[in-house]
Amino acid sequence: MAVTTRTRLEHLEAALTGLRRLWENPAIRQRLVDLVGANVDASLIRTLRAIELTDAPDPGVSDVALLLGVEDSTASRLVDQAVNAGAVERTTSTRDRRRSVLRLTEEGRDLLRAALRARTTLLREATSDWPPDDVAALAELLDRFTCAVLKTQTSR
Repeated sequence: MAVTTRTRLEHLEAALTGLRRLWENPAIRQRLVDLVGANVDASLIRTLRAIELTDAPDPGVSDVALLLGVEDSTASRLVDQAVNAGAVERTTSTRDRRRSVLRLTEEGRDLLRAALRARTTLLREATSDWPPDDVAALAELLDRFTCAVLKTQTSR
């Protein structure tokens, strides 16, 4: 898409909106379902990924909220859904009885691995004719952009 009547920032905003909608496209969602072998809600995968990625010794709802960039109440609802799906186990912390500790179940780990493989497959297909340096540059720029947005919004 040529940038002629839009500013560069308007073009960036439109591209980011398109990227968000891309994963919600029915054909792409169906392809993901086919690759995963199950109809899995994207919020469940994000929740499992947050639990997997946290470096907290006893990951809890607040750690999930922080990694997902959502309120604790939203994270709590997402964790409840993951527990009900059998993908997460919630136990009481031995250090603080008021705190729940979250762990992926074997089913949760398998589901997360399958979902990540599926997304990687889609990305590989979409960038199959790209030079590897372009793929690396895109990833680096998206990371840099994410960090910049978070930095400017959390420093207010």
